[in-house]
Amino acid sequence: MMRAWPVMLAILLLMNFNSGGGGINKYEINIALYDSISPSVNLLERCFHYAWYSNGSLYELNVTRIDFGDVMKGNLSNYDALFIGASGRQYFHGLLPGWKERIKEFIRNGGGYVGTCGGANIMAMGYEHPRHLLDFIINIASLGIIDAYVNDDQDEEWQYLWKEGGRSNIPVKTTILSGPMFAGMKERYITYGGGPGMYGMKEATPLAIYAEEPSDVAPLHYWIYKHGLWVPYRNITTDIKGYFSAAERNYGKGKVVVFGNHPEIPPRFNASIEEFFGISIYGIPRYVYAWVGGAQKNWSYNWWILRRSIAYVCALPLPPVEEMYVYLQPPQNNTIEAYTENAVRVDFYIDGEFFVSDDEKPFRMNYNMTGEHVVKVIAYSPNNSYTWDERIISS
Repeated sequence: MMRAWPVMLAILLLMNFNSGGGGINKYEINIALYDSISPSVNLLERCFHYAWYSNGSLYELNVTRIDFGDVMKGNLSNYDALFIGASGRQYFHGLLPGWKERIKEFIRNGGGYVGTCGGANIMAMGYEHPRHLLDFIINIASLGIIDAYVNDDQDEEWQYLWKEGGRSNIPVKTTILSGPMFAGMKERYITYGGGPGMYGMKEATPLAIYAEEPSDVAPLHYWIYKHGLWVPYRNITTDIKGYFSAAERNYGKGKVVVFGNHPEIPPRFNASIEEFFGISIYGIPRYVYAWVGGAQKNWSYNWWILRRSIAYVCALPLPPVEEMYVYLQPPQNNTIEAYTENAVRVDFYIDGEFFVSDDEKPFRMNYNMTGEHVVKVIAYSPNNSYTWDERIISS
């Protein structure tokens, strides 16, 4: 059913008028997302296209990719939170004391920090017993704000990263210890992709534990070319079960939350490992793996954990626990459709102007335009939160 925009706007305003009767207070939370060649950075960007209402106020996440130059120029002061995900470049940037000090200064002065995988490693103390060259590099680069050593061996856990062929959404059960970002849940399956287990904390607070061994859930092998064939010659064995997978700590006026696993990547259940010679996500020809078959959960299955984590480290009201996502699909035959997760209404905009609203699936709009245009969609959930996406179309 299509509805007129003025009617929907009036309903929205009535639903969210603040107690003082003076309108909605809007707060924009600016997130600096550290860029990476890992595909998961794209998921993080989409995860943070999100806004929610709480106590008569609107909180909207605004994410911008940054890199080394932005940190060194002092641009972090323009943001409320910094997010570092599945990236290795920060290990080399952290070899410069000036980079490390600017990150620490940002947090000490009240900035929030959330990290996953490599973003957890950089906040920890590094390796208690380094053995490989990259171990020593990480030890020099690490900020030590989360006072934990990392169990993340190059020939064990890291192989789930080095050998990734692009389909790595292995679910590993996580036992929840505490933390409002988990909303009281006792366990959750979160995707594993080679991140650290943490141990030895005294000042930081552990939030969750790996309840399963990744190599038991998804066994990998080392392969060798022998007698004209590729054959497995040794198992890859991880040993992070029972280690902490998430932690938090106050640092100066700021707060840090880290995850060794990947809430941004949707887990796939009842799948299996397929190993083959191919190209890793880093463009290296080698024996890689894919996690195939089974059923994948919604893209936003665990995104609420990261959205709540950002709100938490920024001392804001936490958004609802919900799977919520919209993706604007490529147009076909003058029709453009929005894939959604748990949306009840989608509004379509063309070149910044409202075009039409649809509250019945499949959410779509028909158009008759020539030239190049920017189409944006805003999808609303039953919880009165919303998410958005946009696409340039040509016809």
